[in-house]
Amino acid sequence: MDVDDATEGGVLAPVDERPEDWAGTIELQGSMVGQVLRLSGPVLVEQSLLYLVGLSDTMLTGRYLSESHLAAVANSTYLLWFLGSLMTIISVGATALVARMTGAGKPELANRSCQQAIGLSLILGTSALVLGELLAPNLIRALNLNGQSAESATLFLRIVLLVTPLLACTTAGVACLRGVGDTRTGMYVMILVNVVNVAVCWTLVRGLGPIPALGFAGIAIGTATGEALGGLAVLAILAKGRSGLRLDLAGLWPNWRESWRILRISLPAAGESLTNVFCQLWFLGLINRLGATATAAHGVAIRCEALAFLTVTAFSIAASTLVGQYLGAGRPDLAAKAGRTAWGIGVVLLVVVGSLIYVEAEAMFGLFLGGKQPRVVAEGVPVLRIVAFALPFLATLNVLNGALRGAGDTRWPWLIVLVGYLGIRMPLTYWLTGSTADGGWDLGLRGAWLAMFFDLTLRGILVAARFLNGGWKTARV
Repeated sequence: MDVDDATEGGVLAPVDERPEDWAGTIELQGSMVGQVLRLSGPVLVEQSLLYLVGLSDTMLTGRYLSESHLAAVANSTYLLWFLGSLMTIISVGATALVARMTGAGKPELANRSCQQAIGLSLILGTSALVLGELLAPNLIRALNLNGQSAESATLFLRIVLLVTPLLACTTAGVACLRGVGDTRTGMYVMILVNVVNVAVCWTLVRGLGPIPALGFAGIAIGTATGEALGGLAVLAILAKGRSGLRLDLAGLWPNWRESWRILRISLPAAGESLTNVFCQLWFLGLINRLGATATAAHGVAIRCEALAFLTVTAFSIAASTLVGQYLGAGRPDLAAKAGRTAWGIGVVLLVVVGSLIYVEAEAMFGLFLGGKQPRVVAEGVPVLRIVAFALPFLATLNVLNGALRGAGDTRWPWLIVLVGYLGIRMPLTYWLTGSTADGGWDLGLRGAWLAMFFDLTLRGILVAARFLNGGWKTARV
């Protein structure tokens, strides 16, 4: 079968339009680069829009609110990341199973996996809502925040948690669509989410006509409104039917056997993501001890560095989809080629982005802060330039993690995360930011970002070694 002729919204046509004897007949026709770009293009647009929302939130805060609010935005970014990572308990297994069943030409099994993923996401999102509302103040205190920053971050978390079930549906639904090769639908949903988010935030933070100015609370309400509409849109699209996937109420009821297939793949990936987030929150807590200026500078620098992270995420998703589909079709050779191709493109792009970040670091801070808060600029520009050199390793880490997840090989990435954080980043952060009286180097924020640089470098090398080893080709899903 000609892969290029089967393309519709991704690399493969909807599964319900394929012949019954399709399984195992997929062959590479044309350029693998073209397949990677077709899948990653819509995701790149989606990720760019996501970046613009973060840019908008930080610009609003940096220009119109206080330094303490800017520190709260930095912490809120991590809290949103935590919620997103929590959803990998469902999404990673959903993508891998749907992609594998799609590649094997089994549309009914792919659709069943999608329905179970949505049902599980509603359970997970509701559980996160209840627990999060109860524990919100404790979570913020654990980050070493205090005063106005702590109050604002707690308010943000409690407002966004209200729509967590819908956020979970967005994540799971888009993950399933990506598994069948449809990356465009997720892009359209994110356009809706982002337009609503930005419009509501800018209106509520400063006020408009009879609408009062709500300050920092307006950012949280804008975020929650956008995410809620995104979740409703995904549910409506899947209820109507899209790319061979269709929801029905009976299919949402948990089936232990089907649910366990999703969870067996997802739980190690969720362990990896949640370990990543918990360690990042631990890392943030150490930075918060350095004061509000350091926290604010860290938050703006993360926003700048996110340009690289979100760019390469598109190629991670392309690698995950292609690897899963080619393995389902019985073509591990093409799965490996897809992973290598996405990896190469990702590294080249992040070398370019890293050069841009290094040269324009000060201008990027100026864009966020509008010439205000010079202490934040002085603290943040040097650390942003440090991480520019780690971006090729970040590309390797993200893209090849996506390839391994698409294969269902989720245990090794979790082990590598543990080694990177517990063996490198956290010990080095304590040492490089600690006072000289206690045997540390007292490098402040710069020391923390040096620790991050060494961590990313090591993990990139270890993930590349696992991918090149090839053991992922025999992973069971």
